[in-house]
Amino acid sequence: MRTRGGLWAAAAVLVATMTVAGCASGAAPGDGDATPRATATAAASTPAPAPEATATPAPAPDPLASVDTIVVSAAGLSLRQGESELASLDVVALPLDEAVALLTRALGEPREAGVQEDHCQPAQTRWGWGEGTYLGTPDLHTDEGTLTFGTKDTSIETSDGRSVRLQTPGGVAVGDPIAPLAEATDPAYIEDVSGDSSHQSLSLVYDLVRVDELSSLDEISPYGASAHSVDGLVIAIFGPSMLKDYC
Repeated sequence: MRTRGGLWAAAAVLVATMTVAGCASGAAPGDGDATPRATATAAASTPAPAPEATATPAPAPDPLASVDTIVVSAAGLSLRQGESELASLDVVALPLDEAVALLTRALGEPREAGVQEDHCQPAQTRWGWGEGTYLGTPDLHTDEGTLTFGTKDTSIETSDGRSVRLQTPGGVAVGDPIAPLAEATDPAYIEDVSGDSSHQSLSLVYDLVRVDELSSLDEISPYGASAHSVDGLVIAIFGPSMLKDYC
């Protein structure tokens, strides 16, 4: 490969050999321009590697979105998947907004179902799911500070396709025979409320908290989780509350 400096040097040598001897010496053509000139070559710039995109991790699924059973006891609600308890809702300790938020994770968004004050009925802030499942502030039958819970639903169908069954610790739900509960309950905690009706109606406390003595009436009123039936079939299940009231 030839460079620009090499060409200029070859030309100077050729001119010097062609000069006639004895002639007056003079400057050789190109003497002032024989120095090779450096050529600056710009280095190709290497682009910086583009930063790798970091994928945003998908949020972990809410475990309560897999609840398939809610067990109603005197302690409150046990939210379960199969035999495993995923969470518990303490109706005595939790404020209503926290309890509603917990149940919403399992059952979906509730509807407002407040109750206005009436004879023997204090005003209630209450939320509902399904056709007849409610969680609210205390009523006439619950202790002060204890949330009310009751259901007339066998199960609640959620928007994501689950069927969440509501039942007693023994597995009895609305629509089931009351007999298994009645056989396991002390007769003192069972009340026949049929009256003059042609239908047999029973109310019983299947998970007892305490027994209140009503001295003025010489009777007792059991307090705990209860079930109510008509003609042998359960029509409602309630969280901890008083079986009898005498308003």
